[in-house]
Amino acid sequence: MLQKTGERLSRNIQRDLEIELARLKRAVPFEETLTVCWTPQKHSKVSGEVVGNTIYIYDEDPQEAKNTLKHEYLDCLLTRKMIEPLIAIINTLIKLKEMEIYQEKEQIVSILSKLV
Repeated sequence: MLQKTGERLSRNIQRDLEIELARLKRAVPFEETLTVCWTPQKHSKVSGEVVGNTIYIYDEDPQEAKNTLKHEYLDCLLTRKMIEPLIAIINTLIKLKEMEIYQEKEQIVSILSKLV
């Protein structure tokens, strides 16, 4: 009987998190297809994380789980819409600069090899 009650509670919390995720998607639209998976863990180092398109919530307390879901959803949105594109731009600039430096170095080596 206790196991069935625990399973029912677990399903209810999962359902509540899915409802909260749907609310977040309406409030702050995000093109990504995200899902939520409640996996309570007593000794997790993090309260939640996004892996691929799934938001994993590790908090045992239902209210904390909702707060973590909000945090992870917004963090994912900002990371994918702002931070990842900036990192791509920076990496492109680094590659361009590396190429420029390599070409300059090759010119210097060519000149010095003629002098030696």
